[in-house]
Amino acid sequence: MTPWLPDFLRNPIAALIGETCTATLVDELNILDPQCLRHALSKGLGLGIVLGGCIVKLPQLFKILKSNSVAGISLSSYVLEVLANSITIAYNYRKGYPFTTYGEALFIGAQNIVITLLILAYTGRATLGLATAASLLAFTYTLFESSL
Repeated sequence: MTPWLPDFLRNPIAALIGETCTATLVDELNILDPQCLRHALSKGLGLGIVLGGCIVKLPQLFKILKSNSVAGISLSSYVLEVLANSITIAYNYRKGYPFTTYGEALFIGAQNIVITLLILAYTGRATLGLATAASLLAFTYTLFESSL
């Protein structure tokens, strides 16, 4: 069957759920195919979670920047969360899992790193912030290095 959806709309769908399921669900409009429907729902939910991860920490970040204060925010909890995010990302990446299964950890981790550095900067420990950032980069590198 000839695709009826324009390429600029069809191609991202095919990239997400694969050509076979795109042909079944979109081109043939067979939305009751159980295998492709489950696959599309799974991929769609994964993408939604990744997109949600892009913005989940932004309100906290904006509040810190607006108030110029980190009162009541635990440095240790953010450092531990960054470490947990790094381990999650490295494990899933090294196992070859799809980005939609761990992508939210990447975006949440990046936001947590910024918040961690802001905590250190606003509490007068900017030098410790640089050391922390360097340590986190080294730790993350060792997680991704396949020869280690």
